[in-house]
Amino acid sequence: MSDNTYIRMLIESQEKKLKLLDEAMKLDEEQIRLIQEENPDMETLDESLEKKGKIVEELDRLDDGFESVYSKVRDELLNNKEAHREEIKTLQELISQITEKIVKVQAAEIRGKETVERFLKKKRNALKDSKSTVKAANAYAVNMRKMNKIDAFFVDKKK
Repeated sequence: MSDNTYIRMLIESQEKKLKLLDEAMKLDEEQIRLIQEENPDMETLDESLEKKGKIVEELDRLDDGFESVYSKVRDELLNNKEAHREEIKTLQELISQITEKIVKVQAAEIRGKETVERFLKKKRNALKDSKSTVKAANAYAVNMRKMNKIDAFFVDKKK
């Protein structure tokens, strides 16, 4: 393969990475929206998390591929900067866009984590409240059973 083919592969992998980051951002927004619902659809949330996991795997694969291909053309790019000026400029722009999107994805993940923590806290509190209610109801039932129970007593029939 020629160096130009490798350089083209680098550009294509970065373009694909941008698209995947856009998908990841959409999934983050969807996950936050789902968690904020009163009764979130956990199945849909699970599917969304699985999709995001696949995107992360694909991003890792693209990063590995980029490193592998870049190691083959690094010398050519460094030694012949003028000949590859446009390709280098394109790669720099793509990497800049990728960096910005990664920051946005990380911020969305932090917001998502905070939203999940609030959701779980709310559910824990609801569970505590329901346990307290059940405990109070049980205590009430025990007390009521005691009140309806007549203790044995002795009647003196002598006069």
